[in-house]
Amino acid sequence: MTKSQLTLYLENRPGELARATKTLSEAKINIEGISVVHTTDVSMVQIVVSNSRNALAALKKANIPVAEQRVAVVSLSNRPGTLAAVANRLAQKNVNINYLYATTSPVENECTVIISADDLEAVEAVWRL
Repeated sequence: MTKSQLTLYLENRPGELARATKTLSEAKINIEGISVVHTTDVSMVQIVVSNSRNALAALKKANIPVAEQRVAVVSLSNRPGTLAAVANRLAQKNVNINYLYATTSPVENECTVIISADDLEAVEAVWRL
């Protein structure tokens, strides 16, 4: 499925992630996936949340710079070689992966993968194979 991903641009200093996540918590927004990357001055926080519309409103109200884009959110077996096989199928279809991040669950033996790509429909089609 495709979902909205929010990218927050936070100052690279202590407490900024806490402020952003508290803002989401107070708006009753659940974070379903998160990736944090820092540069010298700014941290880029990419999140998929339970309600992107309400999250956008809450973050903007808190003066947290945020952008929105579409990503594919898919499930994958958590075993050696599975991601390699899927990445190969995407390469065969000439789909470029911009980036991805994932979470695993040892209980369910699967993971959730969030993918940014030029062709999200092709990503979803490969996952249905």
